[in-house]
Amino acid sequence: MCGKTGYLVPSQTVEKLVGNLEPGVFKLEIFSLCMDQACEMAYFSADYGYLYLQRQIKVPLDYKEDADKKYACYCHEITLDALRHAVLKEGASSVKDVLKKKPVIVSQCQSNNPFGCSCLADMNKRIEEIKLGLSGEL
Repeated sequence: MCGKTGYLVPSQTVEKLVGNLEPGVFKLEIFSLCMDQACEMAYFSADYGYLYLQRQIKVPLDYKEDADKKYACYCHEITLDALRHAVLKEGASSVKDVLKKKPVIVSQCQSNNPFGCSCLADMNKRIEEIKLGLSGEL
């Protein structure tokens, strides 16, 4: 839709987040995540022309301008506001500190995170930005 290059994601991620699809329906499909903040597109494929808009997937894309929730971690459903609170008000200084009260979840990043990968590196980066005052205040 916007014509920009996307971020490649596993087809299993799209299957999980679009929902109501037969497992393996996209087994050979290559999907991209639209990275344009203003575009309403979520996922697209070049081969067969599959297109999915933000409103068609189960989670908000936190980098999109109109996202109602901004997630730091999709698996544990930790919003950026909750992450800021954990760092600024509760003294968390690492992902381990932030997750210590959360149940242990076996890696579900490929199916829960729209990028199809772990969010740990991004969370660590965001924690450092919050500690340095670069990521807004509560």
